[in-house]
Amino acid sequence: MDIESGKNRCGWGGTLQQFLQLNQNEFSQALQDFITDASTEQHDAWLDSYEVLHNSLKPFVHKDWHIIFEYILPREGGRRPDVLLLLPGQVVVLEFKKRTWVDDADWEQLSSYVRDLSYYHETIGRYNLKVRGILIPTLWKSIDCRTIESRRLYISSCSGLTTFLTVLARTSTGTSLNSSQFLQSSYEPLPTIIEAARTIMKKEPLPNIRAVNNTNIPKTLEILHSIIQKARTTQTHHLALVTGVPGAGKTLVGLLLSHEVPNTVYLSGNGPLVEVLQDSLGNKAFIQSLYSFKREYSGLLTVPKEQILIFDEAQRAWDHQKMKKNYSEPDIMVKIAQNQKEWSVIVGLIGEGQEIHDGEEGGLSLWNQAITQGNWNVHSTAELVGQFPNAISHKTSHSLNLNNSLRSHGALDLHKWVLDLLNGQHQELQEQTEKLYSDRYTIYVTRSLDDARKFATKRYQLQRKQTGLMASSRRAFDNGRRRDYPFVEGLPRSQRYQKSTHVAYYNDNESDYYSSNLSYAATEFDSQGLELDLTIVCWGYDLRWSGKQWHNHFTHQSLQNPNQIRLNCYRVLLTRGRDGTILYIPDDRLLDSTYTLFKEIGVKELIV
Repeated sequence: MDIESGKNRCGWGGTLQQFLQLNQNEFSQALQDFITDASTEQHDAWLDSYEVLHNSLKPFVHKDWHIIFEYILPREGGRRPDVLLLLPGQVVVLEFKKRTWVDDADWEQLSSYVRDLSYYHETIGRYNLKVRGILIPTLWKSIDCRTIESRRLYISSCSGLTTFLTVLARTSTGTSLNSSQFLQSSYEPLPTIIEAARTIMKKEPLPNIRAVNNTNIPKTLEILHSIIQKARTTQTHHLALVTGVPGAGKTLVGLLLSHEVPNTVYLSGNGPLVEVLQDSLGNKAFIQSLYSFKREYSGLLTVPKEQILIFDEAQRAWDHQKMKKNYSEPDIMVKIAQNQKEWSVIVGLIGEGQEIHDGEEGGLSLWNQAITQGNWNVHSTAELVGQFPNAISHKTSHSLNLNNSLRSHGALDLHKWVLDLLNGQHQELQEQTEKLYSDRYTIYVTRSLDDARKFATKRYQLQRKQTGLMASSRRAFDNGRRRDYPFVEGLPRSQRYQKSTHVAYYNDNESDYYSSNLSYAATEFDSQGLELDLTIVCWGYDLRWSGKQWHNHFTHQSLQNPNQIRLNCYRVLLTRGRDGTILYIPDDRLLDSTYTLFKEIGVKELIV
């Protein structure tokens, strides 16, 4: 089935008049021919929706409306809204449930359709069409139709649907799409980092996503290209620092640059990220292990051909104590970049609040110390002025900061919500929580892990989307001592010559460790730089809200600031979900205050 062509993207599409003239057998056959593996329940649901719509749409027979059934969202793992109704100036998504009730998973499914059509459908965006969503539990015996303000969605019984459409018809003005226009328009969803890496390696263009084009990413790449050109032309050495919030596209920038510019290598000390990408791509050249690169060239007896070194998570570079040498990671990287090279560029990608391990707390001061070895020009945002007195020049550009999170679709301020939450700045958090819901970001709190699993399973039923459990690596620590944490098991350490469990967690859907099985939890070390569609964050004993402030219950003598490391750990965990995050707070009195905090700032209790 060629779902990329307009005519084969849906089970049936046409004018309202054509649908009302369509008999049930023709309708049913068209959908069965399109979805050949449909279940009996699916077939019954189609007939249910056919009957409801035939009755509800008859009063509008003379309207220039179009209707589409089972539209497959391209590149979205088989996701299909039940029905799309195209009216002048708007698109209505109708989801039918053959039940008397609906739950949070139903609402979130509909909300994501509304969000994604709004953001990623080219024609909807071009004409600024309003996308609305309505749930129709067909066994609900009522004449009711109501607005759910908190969700910006609607719910209606079968009897109330005509009333709802009558109200829409009165306010329906603007561009009117026909089904052919709609189906032939491009729909380009935001890719995961793994999908983006595959696309780049195949030399295919990335989707022309409005969300990406409205960020600094195009300008950031332009500036980095100009710095490289200047270094080459003037035979000089340059350190360019790109900062950004979690999920803002730093890794994407690094992958694009390494692919576009010859003699460039992307290096990461984030072992799981490297291994997951290398396994997914079947290629070890595209992104390389920082550890292996250091081991190969640190003696300076051999010289790498690359003159542009991209250093992922540059603020997490190891100090000399962690290296167990008399030099730091920045020291050796600067030496390698200068060794027998007339010019070079180091691009440091800096994630805010991402230091999660001992030896990573030296920050950017290590890079300032390292560039004393030669004549280095620094490029960064204005916020870093004064931190590089050893540079021979320091130029700034606001475009070297990626300030919007792309990972969470339209919820661009998720990173601020997480930052304010963990910094204890809770004055405006309830308002920010409401904004997340308004931006259609899924966020719930629950004390039942079974409920969280049920929600995740139902939310993505029959879809090739990825969910997963996440938990702090120190979740079992309470006041410095390890105690039992029976609620979830972390990924075990892989045996030698075996595929790493974190690779299986992300890439191997036949493995027991695969994330969507919801059996094992990835930690901050397994998940940093990677993402899932929905995460269930299992809160630990190691970070607890006292009613006034966060308390860290894990300390280690090698840490300079153990409290900040713990907060950074949870910042990583809370920013991995693309569609949303479920907060599972175990039903233990020690975590009662933490649970109460999330309720107080407006996070809704999960209902399944």
